[in-house]
Amino acid sequence: MRRPDFIARQGRHPTGCLGAIIGRIMAGETAADNDRAIAMLDIQPADRVIDVGTGHGRSLGVMAARATRGLIVGVDTSDVMLAIARRRNKALIRNGSVQVEKCASDNLLFPPASFDKALAVHTLYFWQPAEPHLRSIAKTLSAGGRFLLAFRPAEDTAVSANFPAGIYTFRTTPEVESLVTACGFDIIASERRDIPGNTMVWLLTVRR
Repeated sequence: MRRPDFIARQGRHPTGCLGAIIGRIMAGETAADNDRAIAMLDIQPADRVIDVGTGHGRSLGVMAARATRGLIVGVDTSDVMLAIARRRNKALIRNGSVQVEKCASDNLLFPPASFDKALAVHTLYFWQPAEPHLRSIAKTLSAGGRFLLAFRPAEDTAVSANFPAGIYTFRTTPEVESLVTACGFDIIASERRDIPGNTMVWLLTVRR
């Protein structure tokens, strides 16, 4: 069933009461996808990690439990999502292990090589073009830093047909692989879940 445009726009940039409701629904719907991304990143106790498009912020606490001597930073542009993420991680923010910042992914306002690892889950669809976002992430990572990009691929037509093309941009797996390698990353591992209507790809890359 095709998602209405107004719902799709909320998925891209949640606002108001409807955005808050959708954000809470998304926390449950995407939990497994985020958990697999975090596992593939292999976060270590001293790692500094940025979650690009953190949304509801559920992943921040999961990562903070692994990076016990490090720092987890979540960035998003939606005020509604930022408020949810801050409430969810209030204690972790207070003790300094988590930060939540308003920031666009194509202009991450952090010094070069600020992070050891990065992830972006279900955000690629809204990057048009994608190159500025990928290059911005690469800039914030130290050389050899890992970046996990997770997305629904265009070859799963049951997914792409259900989202308005003017709001969501789905790319094939080879297209995404070409994008990340052109933007300063080398692919070191990948996983795929082939379920019609729920296909997912996780690409683990390393910054050159």
